[in-house]
Amino acid sequence: MDGIKFKKEILNQIRRYLKGEITKEEYYDIAEPFYSEYADCCNDEIFKNKFFETVVNACIYYIDEPGLTPEIKEKEFYKELNYAYKELEKLK
Repeated sequence: MDGIKFKKEILNQIRRYLKGEITKEEYYDIAEPFYSEYADCCNDEIFKNKFFETVVNACIYYIDEPGLTPEIKEKEFYKELNYAYKELEKLK
């Protein structure tokens, strides 16, 4: 896999969540192993850093961490991924 395909797949995974095709938990189950396996194929450190600081943090805060209601977690996760998608689109 090359960097262009990596970026397209990252964006596709986020898009699928935003369109309601997959849940946030399914997104996490897809995105984490994909990133772990293929991140080295992409030399665009700006793209990878933006993904890491937005999407990874959203997964930690709104999937893994207890304390918020499921409704708030869903709303905030969607908001963060929507922002991340727009920012990563600019960098593709």
